[in-house]
Amino acid sequence: MTPPRLFWVWLLVAGTQGVNDGDMRLADGGATNQGRVEIFYRGQWGTVCDLSISVNVQGEDALGFCGHTVILTANLEAQALWKEPGSNVTMSVDAECVPMVRDLLRYFYSRRIDITLSSVKCFHKLASAYGARQLQGYCASLFAILLPQDPSFQMPLDLYAYAVATGDALLEKLCLQFLAWNFEALTQAEAWPSVPTDLLQLLLPRSDLAVPSELALLKAVDTWSWGERASHEEVEGLVEKIRFPMMLPEELFELQFNLSLYWSHEALFQKKTLQALEFHTVPFQLLARYKGLNLTEDTYKPRIYTSPTWSAFVTDSSWSARKSQLVYQSRRGPLVKYSSDYFQAPSDYRYYPYQSFQTPQHPSFLFQDKRVSWSLVYLPTIQSCWNYGFSCSSDELPVLGLTKSGGSDRTIAYENKALMLCEGLFVADVTDFEGWKAAIPSALDTNSSKSTSSFPCPAGHFNGFRTVIRPFYLTNSSGVD
Repeated sequence: MTPPRLFWVWLLVAGTQGVNDGDMRLADGGATNQGRVEIFYRGQWGTVCDLSISVNVQGEDALGFCGHTVILTANLEAQALWKEPGSNVTMSVDAECVPMVRDLLRYFYSRRIDITLSSVKCFHKLASAYGARQLQGYCASLFAILLPQDPSFQMPLDLYAYAVATGDALLEKLCLQFLAWNFEALTQAEAWPSVPTDLLQLLLPRSDLAVPSELALLKAVDTWSWGERASHEEVEGLVEKIRFPMMLPEELFELQFNLSLYWSHEALFQKKTLQALEFHTVPFQLLARYKGLNLTEDTYKPRIYTSPTWSAFVTDSSWSARKSQLVYQSRRGPLVKYSSDYFQAPSDYRYYPYQSFQTPQHPSFLFQDKRVSWSLVYLPTIQSCWNYGFSCSSDELPVLGLTKSGGSDRTIAYENKALMLCEGLFVADVTDFEGWKAAIPSALDTNSSKSTSSFPCPAGHFNGFRTVIRPFYLTNSSGVD
């Protein structure tokens, strides 16, 4: 939800080495509101007021405040504070949120509030309970900023649990999206062993799960299972959601030797391995004809695999960085490509981040010897688009361009993705390649024509972009031409 027009956000961005706890302010800053704050404080000092506000924690009064009906009734945010007319109001508050009640009441007077990383959940809870819709919406908009700021992932997990407990579907969806795009980092975080089983049950079926490979995902689930947080049946349900056809035959064979889950779920692993080996060795037309397999099901399609086998990376940073691959266009000559640790392009050349790479034509082992060549380029200007044969308009720049050569097969199509990386710390957004171009959203809300990334990047720009190739069988039932 967008904050109301008169409100503005003061955001001192958290440092990348830790979490900064004291960084958001919602305010309109008028002199009249400052006068109301003085009235609020005078009420607490014993000056005449006509409303008694009691803060109740687990059936016992914990705090008391003095309010002024004439001010509170004039504020739509505060009108739901009491449910019945009278001179007494009781607020039932969780113990952890008691310290925030004074700030909430002062907000009703001043239209100004400071929100920290540790207090935003309580302010959202209080605003939801007492009808402060603008404050509630503002807190909800901050969750997208706060989710990436905890490298331990405890904050996203806590917010997810809070969303489920309060029935906040939008916050739950936001948490799931962040965890899916940043799943690889989650599996390496200290919070990974404590991820709830029900959360994994929602994440593992998703095709937008960003992981190095399906094997890496299965190994992460194996590590998670060591914590004995789930029953045998629950773990088996998670294994069922692994896409075994997306693992190569040699990887499937080695599972029995390097996976602790294998022998406790041997029958399931053997069944899934057989299913995968059929996928890798039998042409899909025969699988569909004799086995009745629907090869458009998710289990036969890749997720967002970020390993070098299926992805490439480019950056918009300066070309003085080590191990950058440079491509530049001479004003009088042909396209020339260089790969060097240190390379200074002549002043009369234009150069742009560029990467050439190859992938298998398809995840099936039948296609392992058939390679597809790709070229990925970051396009910041109209001229760069022309140089690489793309048609771009000024309002869509910068964009990512992707070209394909070789490996044509009428039975295979691609749903390629572009990941927006913020300071190398988290995935801020994922976009589709459409017409061999992928849009790059604004890193922050700048009121431009571009959409804003799902999770704002405090640096104000993305430092890198990863393109992921996602082939799938193109069958008559896929609905894709």
